[in-house]
Amino acid sequence: MAYPPAPQHVLKVRYKTWYPVLCTVVGALWAVVGLLNALAGAFAIGIVTGPLFLLIGILTFTNPYLSYEPATGALHMHSPLGFRAATYGPAKGERLWFDGTNLLRIKADGGQKRVNVKIGRPEDVGQVLQAVAAAQQVR
Repeated sequence: MAYPPAPQHVLKVRYKTWYPVLCTVVGALWAVVGLLNALAGAFAIGIVTGPLFLLIGILTFTNPYLSYEPATGALHMHSPLGFRAATYGPAKGERLWFDGTNLLRIKADGGQKRVNVKIGRPEDVGQVLQAVAAAQQVR
């Protein structure tokens, strides 16, 4: 009896460390300033944006920036709140291509667009680029 093949894992790209730290610190500062202004009787936008940035900063510590599925070749960009914000690759009739420096989306009409991976951790981005390069060698 043959065993089914092991499922390929999903490669996840986390945010660079400075991004969630910056969002968390800015959110906390805005929340404190907004709260102090509210106690003084004045309205400040920080009472609204502070907790929002604080939440986004905390969630970016745990949620991935990108995820790549080697089995399907799809690259998913995630929102800091956790849902998929965009999908690239075969699911949209595109091909992912690594040209040695940039990760590109080759559209069905032949146009090219770069995928922004600058905010991802370099060690995680390297694994995704290696997997995309290996997939384009198979084709």
